[in-house]
Amino acid sequence: MSLFRADLHVHTAASPDGRSSLESLAAAARDRGLDALAITDHDLCTAVPRECAGVLLIPGCEVSTRAGHITGLFLDRPLEPLPHLPPPEEAVAAIRRAGGLAVLAHPCARPGARPEEFAFDLDGLEAANARAAFKVPAANARAAALAADRGLAAVGGSDAHDAAEVGNAFTELEAEERTLPALRQALAQGRCRAVLSRNTPHFRKGLSQWTKARRSHKLPRLAKAAAYLAYCAALDAVRPLRTRR
Repeated sequence: MSLFRADLHVHTAASPDGRSSLESLAAAARDRGLDALAITDHDLCTAVPRECAGVLLIPGCEVSTRAGHITGLFLDRPLEPLPHLPPPEEAVAAIRRAGGLAVLAHPCARPGARPEEFAFDLDGLEAANARAAFKVPAANARAAALAADRGLAAVGGSDAHDAAEVGNAFTELEAEERTLPALRQALAQGRCRAVLSRNTPHFRKGLSQWTKARRSHKLPRLAKAAAYLAYCAALDAVRPLRTRR
């Protein structure tokens, strides 16, 4: 068995708030010593080649549900059409029918989130997300405790929306080889560990919201996004996020 490092939550420019191409994301992953990258665009199954820049690419999707976001990983095919904000059980079933594993993303990042909201069946839980601490500093610690309490595989992903964020959180997978089937089996069997390398600065969230507003071509949204970007920059100056180890 060998240890492989995979960032299991990454967005390309195909997401409304994504800022980087697949090629630049993969190059960043390579430069940061990652073996694999999961492409999990918002409610979109982006087609990916087997590898890019020497990094193995994992087909995925981040599905918006009534209980929050669920990432489908190692998909064999695109998800079947789902209604807007489906029940989480419906999203999990669709992910599994597409050959994937269903992982609950950043469950404790929302203030007031309660464990009982996430009582449905899952294959894993994101216990390290580099953006989760924006509103709840203890979000990752709470998620890790929830994963342990549920007996679920603890997964790490940067939730990167541009290349600068790739690898800020990742998953160590104990697998026989660097192939999609081997890495999928490692996750399914819980041979993995969530790792938070660093919290993503608030400013990066502001940039992704600015990108989303710019694509809307609506002046009020642009003005609001510009104000939010300035607010995020100020937050980083006076209250930088500290990575808890």
